Amino acid sequence: MDIEQWIWLALFAPLVSFLTILATSSVISRRLVHLLACSSVFISFCCFLFFLYHSGGGGNPPLRATLFDWIATDAVHASFTVYIDALAIVMGLNITGVGFLIHVYSMGYMEHDEDYARYFGCMNFFIFSMLLLVLAANLPLLFVGWEGVGLASYLLIGYYYNREAAAAAATKAFVVNRIGDVGLLVGILLTFFLFQTADISEVLSKASTQMAVGAPALMLLTLLYFIGAVGKSAQIPLHVWLPDAMEGPTPVSALIHAATMVTAGVYLVVRMHPLYLMAPSTMHFVGAVGGTTALFAALCAVGQNDLKRVLAYSTVSQLGLMFLACGVAAFYAAIFHLVTHAFMKGLLFLAAGNVVHMMHGTTNMEKMGGLHQKFYLTHILFFVGVIAMSGIPPLAAFFSKDLILEEEFLAGAETLFAVGLIASILTAFYLTRAYCLTFWGESHIESKIAKVIREAPRVMLIPVCLLAVLATVGGFLGFSLDGPPPLERFLAHADITFNSKELGTGFHWTLETWLSTLGALVGIGSAAYVYLQIHEHEKQPEILTEAFYFDPFYESAFIAPLRALSKWIVGFWEPTVIDGSIYLAAHSASGGASWLQRMQSGQIRSYAAWLTIGLCLTLFYFMT
Repeated sequence: MDIEQWIWLALFAPLVSFLTILATSSVISRRLVHLLACSSVFISFCCFLFFLYHSGGGGNPPLRATLFDWIATDAVHASFTVYIDALAIVMGLNITGVGFLIHVYSMGYMEHDEDYARYFGCMNFFIFSMLLLVLAANLPLLFVGWEGVGLASYLLIGYYYNREAAAAAATKAFVVNRIGDVGLLVGILLTFFLFQTADISEVLSKASTQMAVGAPALMLLTLLYFIGAVGKSAQIPLHVWLPDAMEGPTPVSALIHAATMVTAGVYLVVRMHPLYLMAPSTMHFVGAVGGTTALFAALCAVGQNDLKRVLAYSTVSQLGLMFLACGVAAFYAAIFHLVTHAFMKGLLFLAAGNVVHMMHGTTNMEKMGGLHQKFYLTHILFFVGVIAMSGIPPLAAFFSKDLILEEEFLAGAETLFAVGLIASILTAFYLTRAYCLTFWGESHIESKIAKVIREAPRVMLIPVCLLAVLATVGGFLGFSLDGPPPLERFLAHADITFNSKELGTGFHWTLETWLSTLGALVGIGSAAYVYLQIHEHEKQPEILTEAFYFDPFYESAFIAPLRALSKWIVGFWEPTVIDGSIYLAAHSASGGASWLQRMQSGQIRSYAAWLTIGLCLTLFYFMT
């Protein structure tokens, strides 16, 4: 096979599996369903491993392949072209590698589900859409993948569509994402206007030669892109859909939060980073939004009693840290944390999924406790995820999250550094709290559930164990004793590590590192003391449990007025004004026709009279 065939195999293998499962869902066996679904993602993963080998450590030219011409007009030309450079390879490995483990895990989690084929078909469509987004060489094709991810999330979040909460959560996710997508779409149209091209490489090249740093058009363009990123990556104020997305199956939550959808916004900003470097005001705004979101979501996570919602707000917070890094041009640090976060958050979600699955859907930590005796391996794996995400050395986040904090400090952004540090300490606190309330302390499990609880089956444990290994050693991708770390060297060819100061070379126990590590230990220790020694279930401040009342505010400020407006339109405007005007026109035409009918009596003397009247009026008109 030549390289182009490898490219199309990597992209279309999940799509072919999705279409096959969809077409044969009524007759295909469950065994064949998961065989097709898992093997297609694994094939795609192997293709990206081949691209990694072919890239020669990132030094070879990027790969580009065109399938067909798509949009061909005088103003815009866009083809179905994919572009594979170092950044795309890292993202592709992340998506397909973690995605494959989640697919395998799903074989056990969804074992007794009746609609097995629909689930795996939608999961493969999700993987394909995310790969299309990442590999797209032009903005219209990227937008197709962007919207495909949104559609897939709607289908999977609302997978249990017969549950009212799941259907509402899917609709909420779809609508909120569309708000952000309007910004991205307008940004793409503005890109056409400014550069007369849709190709990303050409846009970045023309911007550097045709536009001045700080140009208002560039500020507007990058801000529009960022609005799309805010919606997809669940940043304030469009974060409200992500916690509710927990209504879907837990593997779906892992896929959305770890490897696919929510990372799309970070990827977009990093991919278009030359534009952002030319728009410093937008960069500051990106950092401010990221920092605010990181701290806000961490506080919200402290107040949650639902295990999956704690992890959901954790994702929002970690994404905020990635945008925090982008705000000071630390794009490599953002991608590094994106990679390690996929390992750690995949681990935490799937370990939590073991508990939820074996407890028949229970997610409330107030109904758990003492589960370490039942989940003898899962509780260890979950704890590995806790200390990894907290930044305890030498686990993954110690290298990636602390790199973000160091970059903030070195860039002179002391306020953002402080915000990121506080969010990091809170991360250790709320994850340890979740671990203690779930696996230790007094048991609050219902007796009928307690009798049947047991450790998850092997098909669910093996992927979690592999993710635990990656969460443990994944940070060494960004660490080296001598010279730039391997991930930094590889991504240097995508031109996103120019701001790196080789902070991953050797152990730099700087003040920032000490503060972060000690903060993580304080967060873990204080949470363990509070929730194991003092009391288990305290009443959290309502402002935290209600996530600072964003949902009630949106309900009263936007949803209720729009609902009232729609009712007024349906109840009054449409039947009275619109339908009334149509009925008036119809009755007027009918009445006029009836009057004209009376003129057509069929009698000669009537016609003569009308003719005489008309003649008189005509003479009168000309005489006056």
